[in-house]
Amino acid sequence: METEDNKLNKLKGRQPFSVPEGYFEGFTEDFMSRLPEKQVTETKTISFSERMKPLLYLAAMFAGALILINIFNFTKKDNSDISNGASIVSTTGNSTDSDDDAEFLKYIEDMYADKYALSYIDDLMD
Repeated sequence: METEDNKLNKLKGRQPFSVPEGYFEGFTEDFMSRLPEKQVTETKTISFSERMKPLLYLAAMFAGALILINIFNFTKKDNSDISNGASIVSTTGNSTDSDDDAEFLKYIEDMYADKYALSYIDDLMD
């Protein structure tokens, strides 16, 4: 540690590096002469349709997403209408489809319900 301090004390106040005389005077000319000549390249012109392609793709993506969202919302509404079908049939009564719906519901009831249990429930209700 002491030897390092001694070496630093010797260099204190003195510049260990030096620049040759006249180095910066001709530096710019020397540097520019070493660079290769600049080659002029022909610029490519981009047509209007090539410039608009990314924007068209973006618009198509948003339109597709909007259509998909509307399709999913439409099917969701249709499914909720089907699940509420019994209440719609009982409340609308004026349409010609209500008779068909009532017949279909009666058919389902006959197929899957125990007739004895239904008559028992009817007796309890009376």
